[in-house]
Amino acid sequence: MTMRVLYVGNFNEKANGGLFYDSNRKLANGFIRNGHQVYQFSDRDIARSSSWFESRKFGILPANKRLFETAQNFWPDLIIIGHSQQIFTKTLKKIKKALPHVKIIVRNVDAIWHQDNVDRIMSRVDVVDAVFITTAGEKLRQFARKNNVVSFFPNVMDKTVDSGQSFNNPDPEYRLFYGMGNAREGTERHQVASRLLNHFPEGSTKILGINGVPPVNGITYQNLIANARMGLNLSQGEGLDDPYYSSDRMAHYMGNGLMTLIHRRTQFDKIFKDEEMAFYEDFDDLIKKIEYFNLHDDEAREIAQKGWQRSHEIFDAQRVAKYLVEVTFREPLSEEYDWPTELFTV
Repeated sequence: MTMRVLYVGNFNEKANGGLFYDSNRKLANGFIRNGHQVYQFSDRDIARSSSWFESRKFGILPANKRLFETAQNFWPDLIIIGHSQQIFTKTLKKIKKALPHVKIIVRNVDAIWHQDNVDRIMSRVDVVDAVFITTAGEKLRQFARKNNVVSFFPNVMDKTVDSGQSFNNPDPEYRLFYGMGNAREGTERHQVASRLLNHFPEGSTKILGINGVPPVNGITYQNLIANARMGLNLSQGEGLDDPYYSSDRMAHYMGNGLMTLIHRRTQFDKIFKDEEMAFYEDFDDLIKKIEYFNLHDDEAREIAQKGWQRSHEIFDAQRVAKYLVEVTFREPLSEEYDWPTELFTV
């Protein structure tokens, strides 16, 4: 079935291509490759452009009006709502009333141990048909209502965006790369990053967001990945009991061929083998793993390549988009997916 899909999300036009690897664009590509027509509505950029002073705050009301008019003109079968806080829930209700056939998805890739993110999702649950979150487990049940279904979904990969193959670089400049936002002192990320920098020789490790080294984006970020062997995937405020959560850093690393180090508590060892990712138990184990693979580069490259190959197979944007459609329209699953597919309903 070919559908018209209205995708409402932050497409980062303001970044002028600096975030070309954003997951919204990759998932939109997946829908397009599955044969659907996709209209992208970048709510933040439209809010800015709808204000005399390019102020997102003062452009919110016009942006909601324009979304409603877009829905009437485009007449979508499916609407995807990303982290689009400029869009009022009452606007979605208005669209539902005007287009009674339409299905609406909420897609959320932030951690649900942040209460403000829980509140954002809660504000939509009574009007949407499906909620998809990049965390699995029983905590998803809180979002279930009679009108919706709630499910985990993975961070997506796109072979045309995640196009690097770092494992083919025989002599990368950096043994270890960790690209994070500015880390606050006292957080786990800051502590781990500081200890890594103290432990390994200067110049062999590249960590962004600490000691005055700013985060980067765009092709500069992707080139850093291409010039490293290993990548540490440690998410901000990582929860101990929230399975399968990761920032999309994991997709950047594995999708571009880094050997990815990740804490075993994330439970990704139920999806990937030790031959595809490097799992560690604690900081001491992390150090041992890095030291070992520094001495066994061929093994690191082999793990990176196997992880790259499998992650592109199972988390491909087309496959994830297909899963979202099947769940939202209550269709039987067309295949056995490699991630948790438990559905939470009331």
